[in-house]
Amino acid sequence: MTGEDDKFPELEESNDIEEFEMEEEIIEEPAEAIFEHGKGYVSSEDADRISQQGFYGNRIDGNRLELEPVELLHLIERKRLVVRRPDGEIIGSDSIVNELIDEDPDLWTQYLVFRDLRSRGYAVRQGFGSGIGFRVYARGDKPGASSANQLVYVLKEGEPISLSDLDMVTQTAAGSRKNLVFALVDQNGEVNFYRVAQATLRDCGSDEDGE
Repeated sequence: MTGEDDKFPELEESNDIEEFEMEEEIIEEPAEAIFEHGKGYVSSEDADRISQQGFYGNRIDGNRLELEPVELLHLIERKRLVVRRPDGEIIGSDSIVNELIDEDPDLWTQYLVFRDLRSRGYAVRQGFGSGIGFRVYARGDKPGASSANQLVYVLKEGEPISLSDLDMVTQTAAGSRKNLVFALVDQNGEVNFYRVAQATLRDCGSDEDGE
């Protein structure tokens, strides 16, 4: 496992990030989403500007946009989205987290990692099984047109990962030919990234002394 500062240039700060952030700030009015069944749904009228200005969500029936909880939280924080319940009541991030906390106790931790990655200028998609939290795309690559080149496994400080889980996620990354990154969230909510490399120890057999 290697630290981010000298071994993980993919996640270093650059001038490109500032340009990405400035582009995201240019928006007329917040779009609206309906929060239902743990996700957000944006109408076809607003779907284009939300999805195209940052690669959020997935298209579903009627050209609507379906947003994951972390995407909802990020768009609310950026003041780009107003979220309502089906009855019209406006809700904020606290309501969303409190409603989903039993089902997903690590939602806020996941969000901190998602927000950090987005602030660095990356397109980020939800992960898949084996504990992979997110798929991260190289700068300039677009979800749907390119494949993610990094998989992010989220860890909380003080909660160790078992050897079996470590083996599972490294095998998953190796099998998909993607870089594996651990995102460690400390007790202050700060995120540090570490690249994980798989190594095979050679069987050296007996030494010259026969031991």
